[in-house]
Amino acid sequence: MRVVFRVDASIQMGTGHVMRCLTLAQALKENGVGARFICRKHKGNLIDKIRSSGFNVYELEAFEKAEIDNKLTHSHWLGTTQKQDADDCIDILKSEKFDCLIVDHYALDDWWQKKLKPYYEKLIVIDDLADRKHQCDILIDQTYGRQKKNYKGLVPKSCKLLLGSQYALLRPEFSKWREYSLKRRSNPVPKNLFINMGGSDPNNITEQVLSEIEACQLPNDVEVTVVMGSTSPHLQRIMAIASNLAYRVEVRVDIDNMAEVMANSDIAIGATGSTTWERCCLGLPAIQIIIADNQIEIANSLDEVHAIKLIKKINQLSLAMKDMLLSLDKMSLVSSVIVDGQGVNKVVQHIISNIFSVSNLSLKPAVYGDYNFIYDLQTVDDRKYYINTKAPSMDEHIKWIKKILSSKESQLFVATIKKHSVGLLRVDNLNTKVIEISIIISASHRGQSLAKRILIMLEDIVFDRKLKATIHINNIASIMTFKSVGFQKCSQNDDFAEYIKIV
Repeated sequence: MRVVFRVDASIQMGTGHVMRCLTLAQALKENGVGARFICRKHKGNLIDKIRSSGFNVYELEAFEKAEIDNKLTHSHWLGTTQKQDADDCIDILKSEKFDCLIVDHYALDDWWQKKLKPYYEKLIVIDDLADRKHQCDILIDQTYGRQKKNYKGLVPKSCKLLLGSQYALLRPEFSKWREYSLKRRSNPVPKNLFINMGGSDPNNITEQVLSEIEACQLPNDVEVTVVMGSTSPHLQRIMAIASNLAYRVEVRVDIDNMAEVMANSDIAIGATGSTTWERCCLGLPAIQIIIADNQIEIANSLDEVHAIKLIKKINQLSLAMKDMLLSLDKMSLVSSVIVDGQGVNKVVQHIISNIFSVSNLSLKPAVYGDYNFIYDLQTVDDRKYYINTKAPSMDEHIKWIKKILSSKESQLFVATIKKHSVGLLRVDNLNTKVIEISIIISASHRGQSLAKRILIMLEDIVFDRKLKATIHINNIASIMTFKSVGFQKCSQNDDFAEYIKIV
């Protein structure tokens, strides 16, 4: 089986599209699938990077002055018309046979795809925008919270949709460093600050960030690491500025151990690009800045569930830093649930098997819109096991939801199967060494060991803490569930017993 990627990098569009395609190509190669690339030679391209990674590249000419379409929001990223690009690609594809074409480009849509249809068997599209039509067999969109309805009318009904941050295409190094990174966040001390505004940072946001952090009153012994790409037009200026700052600042270029550097950082400041998912995988608390319109939706969604701290202007950095220092535990927990680092393996499995399935149990941070589902979980039979046996009114419930969602010490997660809500995980006392948890499974999904699976998922992202559950002595099902994963009874007070497990 052979695939060919159509993807570009440039100073304007950055490096993220090529890097995630390289990740997918490497994973496919490990599964016996050959891969090649078609890239236009824009200024800031990564053609040499692709070749050094062991893949052949077909180069397309870059024009200094070229006609472009105005059909799509990002048409100018192509550097030519879709017709010209399609003709260039056809010249390549008709000379070699590929089983699959994989396209990752905001400036290409169904017109281009239909024109190339005679020259490939299957088409896979990688997208983040849901703003144009595609004629593809599989579509991958790693945007957090993305839903099928966002692509209604934009893809064929037969298209297999791989949607959500569970499909984030991260390099294997991030899953390798995930456990280490999450463990060291059990006692957060903000001494290592990580700054990365994308591979190219054409608008030099990095300089503005460096200028602003001097007003953040960070500890004198703080160490700042700035990571940039060699294609950045402002690299030399940043290096000069860094040498004159009050803090110790190291500027690192084109590093090949990004996950290790992130894992050893305590706070990140970055753009809302592909590195967002890398930071989430490692549970690295982040202040994020929107540097392009296509990042707005992702940033707002993550900020809403407290996975990141979003700022709209650089001069808000100092205040944001003070606020997030009180929420490091919560931000780390929430972000680490959003991305588990296994996205590329899941995508490869779908590509090879051509079978689409999202039936696995997953957790998502609760939002205000979940209040009805959470309220309905509290059946009469269940409340007899609660400390407060009286059911709240809807108004009381809504006030409680708002309070806990804004808390810096508590978090709610909704358990889902095939996007259907099936249960609730509540986590309290995040700023202590003993985290209290409770689980409710909807009546229609009991008897499937879902609570046990949720506990195992939680233990995979929480380290060096004690987990505590307070359970009614007559709630035999819950007691058996917690005992089955290693919880031990430590005390009892009237009708309730406490169970503890060290993770």
